[in-house]
Amino acid sequence: MISLIRQNLLFTEGRLILVALLVGGFLGFLFFKPLLYIVLVLFVFCLYFFRNPDRVCLEALNDPSCIVAPSDGKVVDIKYDPQHGFEGYAYKVSIFLSVFDVHVNRMPSAGVIQKIFHKPGKFVPAYVPKSSLLNERNDLVVMRDDGHTFVVRQIAGIAARRIRCWVYEGSLMPVGSRYGMIMFGSRVDLLLPDSVELYIANGQRVYGGHTLIGRWLCK
Repeated sequence: MISLIRQNLLFTEGRLILVALLVGGFLGFLFFKPLLYIVLVLFVFCLYFFRNPDRVCLEALNDPSCIVAPSDGKVVDIKYDPQHGFEGYAYKVSIFLSVFDVHVNRMPSAGVIQKIFHKPGKFVPAYVPKSSLLNERNDLVVMRDDGHTFVVRQIAGIAARRIRCWVYEGSLMPVGSRYGMIMFGSRVDLLLPDSVELYIANGQRVYGGHTLIGRWLCK
């Protein structure tokens, strides 16, 4: 419980929400007690939503070929195109995050961030496949030591209106390190070259920075 509060991102990434809850709670205390109870429930939910647990995949720490999940959630789509039709990549893995999942995003493989690109867009429900292209998103292009690149894409959903990215171009990112978050239901896509082997399946639940989802086949 202490770690839940000490590491909670509500006090940094959710400051405006926290202020609104405090104001609502104060007004409820003065004028309308039911509002106070509603605010208390929302406050508890926000503490749960903005949780920021420590995660580690011991295998990935010792083996640079490991690829870990970039977020918590449910794998809703795995596609392969030998013609590299996913913006120059062969694989696209999509993970849907419900409002009950941890929304901190983590680096699936160690590398240097080459480019960060934010694209405004719509707010189609994140579990819909076309949300990858239509919705507001933030792309990180990352290069590994062996020269191979991959993309991690933060995608806003129907309720998620804010994408946070805490890193910069040129940042050296260890595997499993935190790089951002998306608020209130969202989607993370991972674009990979054909030099990987994936271990996951549609419908599988994964945990960011912890679940091993595949390996790089290149040396």
